[in-house]
Amino acid sequence: MLSIAWKDLLILFKDRNALIGAFLLPIVFIVVYLGVLGQGGGGGADGGETKQVTLVVVNNDPEGAAARSLIENLGRQANIVADTQYDEATARAKLEAREIERMLLIPATFSADAAAGREANVRLINNSLDRGTNEALLMGVTGVTRQMSLEQQIVASLERLGAMQRANPSFDPATSAEVAVPIARRQFEESRDRPLVAVTSGVPASLGGQEQVQISGIQIGVPGMSVLFIFLTAQITARSIYDEKKTGTFRRLIAAPLRKWPMLTGKLIPNFIVVLLQVVFLFAAGMFLMPLLGMDALRLGNDIPALVLLVLSIALCCTTLGLLIAAVARTEAQIGGIAALVLWVLAFLGGAFIPLFLINESMATLGQVTPHYWAVTGFYDLLTRGQGLGAILDSILVLLGFSAAFFVIGAWRFEWD
Repeated sequence: MLSIAWKDLLILFKDRNALIGAFLLPIVFIVVYLGVLGQGGGGGADGGETKQVTLVVVNNDPEGAAARSLIENLGRQANIVADTQYDEATARAKLEAREIERMLLIPATFSADAAAGREANVRLINNSLDRGTNEALLMGVTGVTRQMSLEQQIVASLERLGAMQRANPSFDPATSAEVAVPIARRQFEESRDRPLVAVTSGVPASLGGQEQVQISGIQIGVPGMSVLFIFLTAQITARSIYDEKKTGTFRRLIAAPLRKWPMLTGKLIPNFIVVLLQVVFLFAAGMFLMPLLGMDALRLGNDIPALVLLVLSIALCCTTLGLLIAAVARTEAQIGGIAALVLWVLAFLGGAFIPLFLINESMATLGQVTPHYWAVTGFYDLLTRGQGLGAILDSILVLLGFSAAFFVIGAWRFEWD
């Protein structure tokens, strides 16, 4: 069994194309992938500063107090820089010409409507496909206008209460609700600079790990591309068995004084070893090579033993998948076709290219039928989220389940002649 495995390893390491596909091509994919997405660096803790967004604001109510307050509060509360240099006609023309991407239109009656308690509308016009920025701007503008509306309603309620009190013959003017109006206005103003409730965000410590887990494109790209190319090596096992059958050496192995299952195990061991070497090589490149290219360094998380168990599970799953491909495919073309079609499609559905938590829930549910999903999720939990063995136990168990299924079906369909 070990002799068969050693022989296949020697043949593999003499195959220059196989080595390039298993070790160098993934590095090229990672660099290009992160370069296209612009996620190579700047994702660490030091890059956590709040980003300001510039928004063209057309103020058709320049003398209105509410309009001026809205523009001021956009910067103070929502971190939106208001660009008020354009009139409405110019801004619309620039929006049509795609010289600007967004515009907030404040109508001429905005302050008057707000003061009278009528509905005051502003329009946020988007001409951009940047969904994240669009939603952030909408939430920011909505939050500012809602707070202004609440403040106006409170003041209006106090003024109406004061009017009702004056209609009472026994009313004492010193206790009028209107006395509270200037006090309320001062409180509103102070609350913008000194909020009563402050919200901070952070990542909880995991198993004694760091308080803050740093996330960058490297933490997403390296695990995802690694899973893609790890499973692509499943065709190494399938092609090795096919080549043995094609040259007739497989029959000689069967005729040898060696039982079938140890002999088949010897054919599977090389793929298992190659996967382990792939992971070590790709993760080492992420840790030491990528920083030399101006990217962040890959971090291995807080639980190395759990990472080792996950890698072993992935390697076993990939190896048994190679056995299944060898059992199903009948020709060399079928081996290449099955590997190219099935493995690339499974990689996409499983989130190797784009994390499924960034897309939608339905895609994540569909991806769970692929081993790639559980491999990628396990890597993200350990490397990106800083969690431990307890968080990836389900991923390991599912990968072992896939391994058992691939092995049973592959052995059942395998043709020994």
